[in-house]
Parts: sequence; C-alpha cells; structure tokens
Amino acid sequence: MTVERVVPAPVAAEREMLDAWLDFQRDTLALKCDGLTGEQLRERAVPPSSLSLLGLVRHMAEGERQWFAMVLGGEQVPYHY
Repeated sequence: MTVERVVPAPVAAEREMLDAWLDFQRDTLALKCDGLTGEQLRERAVPPSSLSLLGLVRHMAEGERQWFAMVLGGEQVPYHY
C-alpha cells in the first residue's frame, strides 16, 4: 500500500480545511503503519508508555467518532479517558 500525504492549504473554507486535516492526519498514521505486521502494530512503545500503533489507530477512530457524534449529532458522549 502506498500512502501519499497532501499538506492542507493554509487558507480554505472551514469544511474544506476540516476534511483536509482529517485526511492528512489519517494518512500520516497509515504511513507509519504501512508495511508492519500485526505483531509489530501491537508492539508497545518504550516504557512507561503502553501505547502501540494499533492502539493509536483505535484511539484516533474513537476520538473522531466521539467528535462527530457530539458536534454534528448533538449527542452527549461520555469521555473514556
């Protein structure tokens, strides 16, 4: 898989800017994960951190889900921190 990141324009309409930065951040994480095995994705970072790239993918997905549910859906979403 080849991941190409497009740096967002410095000035754009709000929705265009949001979409561009979300794509940029998603592509950045995909680039970091590209070519790694499942075992490598689950490997923990240097102590004391227990975060793995797979954990970061899950964290980003949950953060986006919560943000869209709250901001666009008007839902009350509890934080899981």
